[in-house]
Amino acid sequence: MKKNYTVLFILLFVASIAGGMSLKNIFDYSMIIGVGLATIFLLAAAIWKKEQGK
Repeated sequence: MKKNYTVLFILLFVASIAGGMSLKNIFDYSMIIGVGLATIFLLAAAIWKKEQGK
């Protein structure tokens, strides 16, 4: 059974943006950190999907 990590990475992408937005009143740089993590998760999803195609 193949595991679909692409969906997990996309969910983490959305969660990191939502977390950054929700913490922006508490922590000054939370949105920047959230978008940075989201970018990493989005790239991980793309790389994983590319590796599955081989």
